[in-house]
Parts: sequence; C-alpha cells; structure tokens
Amino acid sequence: MRRMAFGVAVILAAGLLAACGSSTDAGSMGASPSATPTPTPTPVSVVWAGQVCGDMDRVKASVGSLGQNLSYDVTSDRSALEQIQRQLTVQVLGVGDAADRLLTTLGAVPVDFTAAADMVATLTKSGQDTKAAASAASGHLQAAASAGDVLTAVAEVGQAIIAAKAAYEAGQAFVGAIGTATSTASGELGEAFDSAPECQSS
Repeated sequence: MRRMAFGVAVILAAGLLAACGSSTDAGSMGASPSATPTPTPTPVSVVWAGQVCGDMDRVKASVGSLGQNLSYDVTSDRSALEQIQRQLTVQVLGVGDAADRLLTTLGAVPVDFTAAADMVATLTKSGQDTKAAASAASGHLQAAASAGDVLTAVAEVGQAIIAAKAAYEAGQAFVGAIGTATSTASGELGEAFDSAPECQSS
C-alpha cells in the first residue's frame, strides 16, 4: 500500500508540474511584444537639399575669409612675403575645396528629382568659375614658393593676389546665386529646401 501511495503521489506531483508548466508556457506564448513604430524615412530630395545648404555654408565661410587677416611676424625667421604667401595659400585652397564639394553635391542630385535639374545646370557654371579662379591663384602661390629669387616670388604673389580677388568675386557670385535659387525655389524644389534642417540657418 505504501508503494502504491508513493506511486500515486509521484503521478499527481508530475501532473501538477505539467499543468503549471503548460500554464506558464501558454501565458508566455500569449504575451506578444509591443510593436515599435517604423520611422518615416527622410525623402532623398530633402537629404540632398540639406547637403546643398551645408556645402553652401562652407563656401560662404571660405570665400568670406579669403584675403582677410593676413599678417606677418617680424620676429619670425621667414620673410613677410613667405608668411603671407603661406596664409593666402591655405585660404585659396579652402575656397577651391569648398567649391569642389558643393559642385559634387550638385552633381549628385537624385535621378528622379527633376525639379532641381534647371537649378543645378545654372549653378554648376558659377561653381566651376569659382574653382577655376581658386586654382589659378593656387598655381601662382606654388610658383612663388618655388621661385629661385625674391623678384620672381614677388611677381608671382602679385599675380596670386589678382587671381585671389577674382576667386573672391566668383565665390561671392556663386554663393549669391545659390542663396537666390534656394530662397525663391517653389513647388517640389521649394518644399525640399524648406524641409531640410540645414537650410533653416542658411
């Protein structure tokens, strides 16, 4: 009798454990995780417009600093001419690099964003003028740095300053043209620039 009672107790205990396990499993299976809402992706046209505005700000900053704050230290081992030449080189390269980046962005306009085609075609010419003028100034500055005598260096720096002035004017025209194009854009193009956070402070 004791053996039978023990056997019945084991069977009952196993049945209770199975019932509890089934209840737990059923509860865990019935609980469904809360669905996370999928964020709406930013339209490619808005992403592109934001890149245009960000690159335009870099062009604006580099053009604004061109020829500004040129100075030399009389206690330096380098001549005043060499010091100014080095500073101007950095500024000119900054303008050329910023213009090149903006041209690259303009050229990467989304294929299906046909509303931007005319603006891109118009502004690309202005950007190329800026880049060409900056390249010309950079060429004269490189020639000044490698000149074998002071007179040649002075002449090259003089030509570089003229070219830098042309780069400044071309860059100002480039920035102005883009500012006008982005602020007066309408329809789908206007919506893209209005929706891009980078364009709100431009």
